[in-house]
Amino acid sequence: MIDEGDQKLLALLQNEGRLPIVELARRANMSETTCLRRVRSLEASGVITGYRAEIDQDLTGFAVTAFVQVSLDQRVEAATDTFKVAIEREPWVLECYSVAGSFDHLLKVVAPDNKALSRFILKELSTYESVRDFQTVFVLDTVKLDHTVPLSPERRIARTR
Repeated sequence: MIDEGDQKLLALLQNEGRLPIVELARRANMSETTCLRRVRSLEASGVITGYRAEIDQDLTGFAVTAFVQVSLDQRVEAATDTFKVAIEREPWVLECYSVAGSFDHLLKVVAPDNKALSRFILKELSTYESVRDFQTVFVLDTVKLDHTVPLSPERRIARTR
């Protein structure tokens, strides 16, 4: 169970994952020993899954983002498993979700440009035996990009006027 002390640590680490234990303990108002023990416990229990740098995809040559809705042919034996294995190997597919609704999977895909994305979808993705249909939605502008996880079940809504 995550208590208030763990929530403080997680909130701090989500925003600044490179904080030294000394500074993390100071900001969380706890001893260094307690802080280190709690962080290690959160890591061991799988609550903290890693520490990553946030990278600007435009500056690394991946200016295009799209979401691809994929429907699988359920007549193909083991269609889902085959598809998942193939998608896990695709470096341009950043995220893949199995979903309920009018399609089976939602992919977040990045590419250097529209032409490269089109080639990937038409020459790679559409050739998977299990893919029956797909629809692509191009991102025009990122309105919100937040990788932090809410730490409280309370819902806080920012109101605009």
